[in-house]
Amino acid sequence: MKLDLTRLPVGEMIVGFLIVSLLATFIVAFTLVESGTETTGEEVTDVSSTPIVGGAEIVMGDNFFDPKEITVAVGDTVTFNLTNEGIALHNMHIAQADGSYSDEGICALDGADPCSDPSIVPGSQTAVLEWVVPDAPGTEIPFRCDFHPVDMTGTLTIQ
Repeated sequence: MKLDLTRLPVGEMIVGFLIVSLLATFIVAFTLVESGTETTGEEVTDVSSTPIVGGAEIVMGDNFFDPKEITVAVGDTVTFNLTNEGIALHNMHIAQADGSYSDEGICALDGADPCSDPSIVPGSQTAVLEWVVPDAPGTEIPFRCDFHPVDMTGTLTIQ
C-alpha cells in the first residue's frame, strides 16, 4: 500500500487546526482576564476628601502627580512615599503656608521648604517627603515639581 499525499483531506485538517487554535486562544485570554479581577479586600482611601493619616503613596509621571489633590489633618506628620514612573527627573516641593516657594530653584538646596529626599528623583526611582502639617485648617497649600513647575502641580488641603 502506497501513501498518496494528494488524497489526504488537507483542507479539513487546516480548518480543524485553526478551530483548535482559536479555541485555545480564547481559553487562555479569558483565563488571564479572570485572574486579573481578583480583589485584595483592602480598603482604598480617597485622599482628595478624607484626610490621610500617617502617609500616602504618590506617583510622579511625565508630567503629573497622582493624586494631585490631597487632604491632610492639622498637626499630623505625613510621610509621602514618592515613585517616579516617568523617564524625566522629578521631585515634590511643598510651598510655605502662604503658598509661596522660598526659591525658584531646586528646593533642597536651601532647605527652607519641605522637599523630597532625594531632591532629584530619576525615572524608576523612589523618594520620601516627611512633612509636619501646619496648624492652619482650611488652608490650601500648593506643591509642585521643580523641574516642571507649570504642568506638574497639586494641592494639599488642611482639615
